[in-house]
Amino acid sequence: MGIALLLLMAIGLGFWLYPNLNHFQTLPYTTEKPLNYLSKASAGPDGSSIVIGDSRQEIVRINSEGAIEELIRQDAGAGSRHDFTDIAVADDGTIYVLDTILDGYGLYVQEERIVRYPKGEPSGTLLYTYKGSGTNKRVGLIKGLQVAGDSIYFYINEDTNVKLHRLSAAGGKPEETLAFKLPDDRYLSEIVGYEPDHIYYSTKRGAIFKVKADGASVLSYPLEGMERTRKNFPEGLLLGVNGRLYFIDRLVNAVTSMNAIDSSDMVTVIDEPALMAAAPKAESLDIMDLTMDTTGRMELVLGDSIVKLDGEKSSASVRMKLSYDRSSVVKGWLTWLAAAALLVITLFLIRLFYVQVLGRRISLFFKQVFAIVPILIIAMILLSNFIYDSFSGKMEEEMQRQLSLLARNGQNIINGDQLNRLTSPNDYMSKDYQTIRSKMNFLFESEDPANRKGLYSTLYKYENGEIFIMMDDDDGVNMYKPFPVNELNRLVVENGEVVTDRWEDATGKWLYAIGPIYDSSGKIVGVYETGRDLNVLYQSNQTIYKSVIRNIVLISVVLIILVLAVTYYLLSSLRKLRKSVMEMTNGNWDVRVNIRSQDEVGDLGEQFNRMALHIRTYIKDITSFSEASHRFVPQQIFKYLGKKGITDIHLGDQVQQNMTVMVANIRSFHQLSKQLSPKQNFDFMNAFLKRFSPFVRTEEGLISKYLGAGFMALFPARNEDALRAAVSIRRELVSYNESLKASGFAPVDLGMAIHKGPLMLGIVGEEQRMEGNVISDDVNITATLERMSDTMGASILVTRTFYDQLRAPERFRFRQLGRIRIEGKDEPIELIDVYEGDSDTERNLKDRTKTMFEKGIVLCQEGRFFDARETFIEVIKINRFDKAAKLYFYLCDEYYQKGSTEGWNGTLAV
Repeated sequence: MGIALLLLMAIGLGFWLYPNLNHFQTLPYTTEKPLNYLSKASAGPDGSSIVIGDSRQEIVRINSEGAIEELIRQDAGAGSRHDFTDIAVADDGTIYVLDTILDGYGLYVQEERIVRYPKGEPSGTLLYTYKGSGTNKRVGLIKGLQVAGDSIYFYINEDTNVKLHRLSAAGGKPEETLAFKLPDDRYLSEIVGYEPDHIYYSTKRGAIFKVKADGASVLSYPLEGMERTRKNFPEGLLLGVNGRLYFIDRLVNAVTSMNAIDSSDMVTVIDEPALMAAAPKAESLDIMDLTMDTTGRMELVLGDSIVKLDGEKSSASVRMKLSYDRSSVVKGWLTWLAAAALLVITLFLIRLFYVQVLGRRISLFFKQVFAIVPILIIAMILLSNFIYDSFSGKMEEEMQRQLSLLARNGQNIINGDQLNRLTSPNDYMSKDYQTIRSKMNFLFESEDPANRKGLYSTLYKYENGEIFIMMDDDDGVNMYKPFPVNELNRLVVENGEVVTDRWEDATGKWLYAIGPIYDSSGKIVGVYETGRDLNVLYQSNQTIYKSVIRNIVLISVVLIILVLAVTYYLLSSLRKLRKSVMEMTNGNWDVRVNIRSQDEVGDLGEQFNRMALHIRTYIKDITSFSEASHRFVPQQIFKYLGKKGITDIHLGDQVQQNMTVMVANIRSFHQLSKQLSPKQNFDFMNAFLKRFSPFVRTEEGLISKYLGAGFMALFPARNEDALRAAVSIRRELVSYNESLKASGFAPVDLGMAIHKGPLMLGIVGEEQRMEGNVISDDVNITATLERMSDTMGASILVTRTFYDQLRAPERFRFRQLGRIRIEGKDEPIELIDVYEGDSDTERNLKDRTKTMFEKGIVLCQEGRFFDARETFIEVIKINRFDKAAKLYFYLCDEYYQKGSTEGWNGTLAV
């Protein structure tokens, strides 16, 4: 029951832990979660915010107090990577997210999905799936995810065609509501809005267009007269509730807004100095995204913080860490405690299993299996991890070396003069741009995209001490995006070194190498970067690990089989010895073991044969002695005295038991014995006891002593045993008398009495002469009742004390004989005549008169002697051999004639 309870507890804990595994991502005592690698945000209801963080791997729902309401993590697909790339929130707090599925190396978009996450349901529901061409890199063709009421809006950009789709929040097939073409030499970057005249999109060349009702595109930014350099680039388009269009000016890292309708009143909402003052502890001030709630309050998403601006933009609040709410903290503690409890229960069950298994009588082979196999498995696991760590380290070193060679080769692939001629985002897809792009992709021109294995390249331009991204294998990165100058890339642009390292940002984790690009004058004008998503390394390592595990498992299985086979062979000698020992315990004392091995087991086998010889001799002597002792002392006496045999018996050993006593004697044997010689007397008694004693043993009784013409037997187990033995003896007496008659002897009759009570069973005598004996007043009562049985006309006379303890007395024919008084006893004894073993004639007669007889007994005990006498006369008329009826007739007649004695209480004096 304990093991079953522990198993149920373990199963219950497992079922409870499975849906709460996300709590293991943080330690239980952690009350705050730092924000890191944020990319997108959307305003929720009641002042809440929803952000995409951890390099597009998680969605965090934040309440107005800055506490985490919900945390949704990506589930890695088999052989693919999932990124949250866009997000929209409905009025009821339901999250709609664009789940972009990349190949296993995190480069090519395989599929795009729109997934719904109702509040409090982190599992998510798939609403729509779109499979593109498989050539887009990191960002797919679905853009501008928005939600309004029960409808979800999104755009699909294929070449120069852009189509607006409306999807029901319940899912189903999307409906195309608008389609338009991009202007010539324009390439879509971002888009916002879903109503004609309120749709705005930015292009890769740094312009913003408005889509009219007829599908025509009208330039909104930049217009003549606007303060804008050639490098300004708008990102993160946002249509505010106040009718203004907001965007991030990537060059200066500021938020700019203008009147959406006519592009007038362009102002800077917040610039980098203001951000630095608002978030002085932020590691990165790059604005990743911006959003606005229904009250017009704006939120800016930095790499590791969220800046909330008030309506007047005069003050700001910064969140760099989020607090877990109390329920999450409590649930976290419960999860860790449940895991600890599950671990303890598992270890205890394992220990209990081994204690039970190794402690049971099972084959030594299986014990060795349970002991050796786990050790081998643990050793192989440690070995596989050691091999994996060694190979993974070398794999990373080899990958860094290859990337370093590719980065160094960039100066031979990229023409620095052509790079110098790219001066603004307006040069996107120009002739020089396409030439450089084709040369960058030269290494992969003949390769299937899947064979790139996530290898990417990025080109930076170094200009006036600043670094700008010009080209990137990420369709979401725009041209002339500023890139911070740091210690590593400074070594490249100033010293011309090739540097390798790893880094992580909002788009993922990367292993990379960077090298310089020179123009024709030998001046460093750019940086060429090549690298791989660390998922490539992890996947390669996982492939290695799986291969190592597979080989280790194969080796382990072979090794275990060999070890078990050798163990089985080495234990064959022990099995032979065990078999011989088992045969000896089963009574085969002539067994011999034949062990050929010349070792300790062989020596043990030889000594076993010698021991077996000595045991055979000893057993023979002991058996002879035991058989002789059993003839004199019943074996059951040893058992009840708690002794193994006669050699353990000591004078005075005793035990008190509550047992049934049966006394059986041949009636009037002294008359028969006068006719026999002494030898004939002995022969007659031995033949008699041999005939009837087995009935006692059959019913688990023991004969305590022989009484000359009979015996006294004890029945320690069940009361029915004594009665069944007595009935069997009475029935056997019929055939026994027939054999006596055939031998010329007169038939004999048996008197039998049964009583139950406490008695002392023990050893009496003196040191040189001892015997088992029974001492009890109830034994004397039973002997007295046996002598009275003939007078009472009962073949089996039992007491009410005994009869009331029978479990099924109705199985035996009986009648009540009333109460008698025995000399020396104050209390009368009620007797019962069991006539189940009488002859058929006697049983039938007693059956016919039973009711009448017992009525007479009651009348006599009530003192109605005349009525009782008449009743017994009727019994005698039917059964003239009924001695008990005659006895009561004479007693009642005397009492009727002369009156009863003084103090008579209804008992019969015999």
